[in-house]
Amino acid sequence: MKCKQKLGHLLFFILLSFSLLLTGCWGRKEINDLAIVLATGLDYKNEKVQLTAQIFVPRKGGGTESVGSTGGSPSGLTMIHKAEGSTIAEALNRLQRKVSREMFWGHCEVIVFNEEASKQGLREYIDFFLRYPEFREHAYVFSSKARAEEILALLDPLERSSAESLREMANLGLGAKVTLLELVRSIDGPSKTALLSRLLISPLEIGQENLATTPFFKGISLFKEGKYVRTVEEPLSGGVLLLSNELNNFIIPISIKSSKGVIAIRLDKATVSIQPHIKNQKWSVKMLVNAKGDVVLNTTNVDLADQKAISEVRQAWSDRLKEYAEQAIVFSQNEFKADLFKTSVQFRRYYPKQWQAQKNNWEKIYTEMDITVVNKVVITHTGKSTEPQGEGKTN
Repeated sequence: MKCKQKLGHLLFFILLSFSLLLTGCWGRKEINDLAIVLATGLDYKNEKVQLTAQIFVPRKGGGTESVGSTGGSPSGLTMIHKAEGSTIAEALNRLQRKVSREMFWGHCEVIVFNEEASKQGLREYIDFFLRYPEFREHAYVFSSKARAEEILALLDPLERSSAESLREMANLGLGAKVTLLELVRSIDGPSKTALLSRLLISPLEIGQENLATTPFFKGISLFKEGKYVRTVEEPLSGGVLLLSNELNNFIIPISIKSSKGVIAIRLDKATVSIQPHIKNQKWSVKMLVNAKGDVVLNTTNVDLADQKAISEVRQAWSDRLKEYAEQAIVFSQNEFKADLFKTSVQFRRYYPKQWQAQKNNWEKIYTEMDITVVNKVVITHTGKSTEPQGEGKTN
């Protein structure tokens, strides 16, 4: 009996000693003590960096308050705060002083750079975002003609916030889908170039309240050595996105020789593989474009069930894609004078010795080398009908 009591006392003290090693939740942070940031934006004015944060408002998010009070938009779930500083770190410090809760950046899924801020260079901002422990490496990054604070202040009628709207549009492939980590790799890579989707603000519709509109993509912003250089729009932007493996959900109208009218094809998926070559000290690249698409419009009198007709349509679409690609190549070599399509990465991979010897001359090599485009296209669907519709056929 005494042995059992001693054994019980021993087990009790052992368990008690283990409990002393438990840390518990002494460092916990209650959600009620946090200001959750959904998006952030960078502007530059009067030699000052302005940091804007779009913050979730929980008291409206969990209650039964009618969304009608915000003009029919649940975007009233957010608010914005901003602060200026000589550096982004100083701006963040001042921004925190304006918010009653500790700012939490772990849910920040969108970063918007105003073009004026980007002209000063992205390195300071990128270094801060990657060094600060809470920022997401996979946050989507965009460029904006308007001030970033204006983009984040929009009250999207469809989504909970403009941040969610931008995230959804990026996932749809409506523009360049670039994360913070991918942006860093592009800028620090051998080509030292990058591209971002460019944002504009949709005009207000009749009857809409102030700010009750959405951002939208138009064109792409091009960066060289970490600084914004210029913007390109369609059709040139289509070719740049195509060769950058970023072109999706893109409708291209084409015409064929055998019939009047237009056939529109929606690009469903396009992938580009780069084949570098060095022969007799001459550098060259072959770009293999594989594209799949669906016919979404046919105003010709062509029956798409006819194999000869569909071959003609496929060739016309291939020619148009090749035209887009070749225009983008000419632009990158003659005007932009930089490797937008990361061909340098492939040379470094397949010809490491030659690359190491010539990497300091890469800009000259790139602007002078031959780049050819080879297409392989497939039309996967012609729609629910193969014959032209709405012609009023007679029996």
